[in-house]
Amino acid sequence: MKRLPVILLLIFSFSANAQTPPTQELETQIESVADGNIENQTDLLQVAENIQILEANPIEVNFADAEELEKIPYLNIFQIANLLQYRDRTGMIYSPYELQAVKGYDPLTIEKILPFLSFNTEKRIPDLKLKNIVNYSHHDLALRSGLILQERKGFSDSTENGYLGSPYNSLLRYRWRYRDYLSIGFVAQQDAGEPFGKPYQRTGVDFMAGHIALKNYGNLRKLIIGDYHAQFGQGLAMWSSLAFGKSAEAIEIKRYARGFIPFSGSEENRFMRGAAATYRLWDKLDVSAFYSKNKVDANRLTIDTLLPEIVTSFQTTGLHRTESELEDKNANTLSQFGGNLNYRGNNFSLGFTVVNSGLAKELQPGNQLYQKFRFSGTELTNYSMDFNYIFKSINLFGELAADDQTNLAGTVGFQSNPTDGLYLTLLYRNLSKEYQAIYNAPFGESGNYGEQGTYVGLQWQISQKLLLKSYVDVYQFKWLRFGVNAPSHGRDYMAQLETYFSRFFTAYLRLRHEVQQTTANNETGISQLTNRSRSTFRVHTAYSISAQLKMASRLEYSFYDEDASETGYMLFQDVKYNFLKIPLQLTARYALIDTESFNTRIYAYENDLTYVFSIPPYYGRSSRFYLMAGYALNQSIDIQAKFANSHFYDRDEISSGLNTIEGNKLTEIRMQIRFKF
Repeated sequence: MKRLPVILLLIFSFSANAQTPPTQELETQIESVADGNIENQTDLLQVAENIQILEANPIEVNFADAEELEKIPYLNIFQIANLLQYRDRTGMIYSPYELQAVKGYDPLTIEKILPFLSFNTEKRIPDLKLKNIVNYSHHDLALRSGLILQERKGFSDSTENGYLGSPYNSLLRYRWRYRDYLSIGFVAQQDAGEPFGKPYQRTGVDFMAGHIALKNYGNLRKLIIGDYHAQFGQGLAMWSSLAFGKSAEAIEIKRYARGFIPFSGSEENRFMRGAAATYRLWDKLDVSAFYSKNKVDANRLTIDTLLPEIVTSFQTTGLHRTESELEDKNANTLSQFGGNLNYRGNNFSLGFTVVNSGLAKELQPGNQLYQKFRFSGTELTNYSMDFNYIFKSINLFGELAADDQTNLAGTVGFQSNPTDGLYLTLLYRNLSKEYQAIYNAPFGESGNYGEQGTYVGLQWQISQKLLLKSYVDVYQFKWLRFGVNAPSHGRDYMAQLETYFSRFFTAYLRLRHEVQQTTANNETGISQLTNRSRSTFRVHTAYSISAQLKMASRLEYSFYDEDASETGYMLFQDVKYNFLKIPLQLTARYALIDTESFNTRIYAYENDLTYVFSIPPYYGRSSRFYLMAGYALNQSIDIQAKFANSHFYDRDEISSGLNTIEGNKLTEIRMQIRFKF
């Protein structure tokens, strides 16, 4: 604790002599979403890639529909509706300056979205001539490798049933694009400890995925062959990718379904493999159809050699390092087909979705009481209807879904912009405990198993330099959950006050408090429900010393209370420097952590290699330092490297099981070379 006052001095030091470009603000927004979605880090790759595609292929303001405009960061549903209404009234928009006449478009918002906009007055027609494809296509190839320097127990020669592969993790990722019409993607990944080549890997590499995609070619809106994601409605019936939940972006809880999306990530199980297409039947009416057959990891169980093998659950780690993990690789086959009919106008949309899922091996989740209503069997069909309606400053949206046993799940939301600078969100969800779906991602605390709740969010621009974001979420579970032996309830509160002293110095305060019931044993040994609470308090500042030097500081306290109270804190200083005479950027962080246990851990977003997102837990009495360097050899080749070290002062052993490290230091190295041409 003696080191704390020294670094506290850095938090309030700043200068007002530099700029805060839109890219930095976008990074802050991504971090804001990531903070509340620790388990969904793989989906951040899709967010980053969408932004890159937008920068290379700006949205045509004069011809875009609501679905295309929803891709632009910083715009909400009302700003999009206002822009479409303005365009219908006045015709072509010829200049960014004209956007100031659209309700909700202040100079700061316009500055943020300009990199993603085009003001062409003639609609670009897809031209698939070979000459144009060759001349205007873009290639992006990334090669990445990483290593933890300390030996983990699983790699020791003396360990039985240890890891079969090397301690290096590697990834090759390739993406080819012709404007926004054609794309080809490929990814190959090898996690640390996974064996390479035969007899363990038939194709040599542990995981591979790829796709070919065509967009906006006449009435053919999308065609994907290979690997893809499917998103429809509000995520109740069909949403194969993960989806973000509660975060500091308090009003951004509505799902914006994009239909079919080419898969280019490293999530090894939750995606579709086959073919998907969307066709425009006539103006504003689209029909979509898909088929997928994909092998997925699962926990297997053989009761009797004379009986068919069953599986007890799906796996999501994607790790195949040991003999037992390899046995569970591709242990089941999931086949899915279905479709969606969607009418989408500027102010009203209505969609219908049906999906059938079939398993090659029967799923039997177990006989624990909390598992009673989980899906079992080999086949499941889901149906849903979703809607969205905008009238002036009010937006109503929702979805009603059912499975083939007529078990229901529903969500309905309300958004309002009653006055300039004020946005309100209300969302109610109710999923019956019997409702089942294979791939879904509704908004909620857990999003399944009998959850019912009400969420209220607010964003208020109090003044030009003061912004308040806040939410309250009250929920209950109508059935038992893992570790909770009775129906339970909880509540979650968040408030964040952001201040904009200038373009060069910003700060925010965040308070979050959550209370949730869990099971505990009393003195007589009888289990009963008790409250478990977690709270965090954060002070964060970001400031620019010059055009080359940018800094950020954060102090965060964590509080945990169940049987006993625990506290912890984390303090870090970030520095980012861009050299003028050489194409080199350095990013560094030094953090001090003091938490009583893992219960008071604090998650912190870290800068990392392109297409890599890190949100590690900071815990124990420890310090963490990382240094990342990026160097551009030329316009086509850049190299990145990251060195990170965690030093624990309260233990002589890190992690557990086969990941155990003898000692109190953990050092990671990552390197990536990227070719763009």
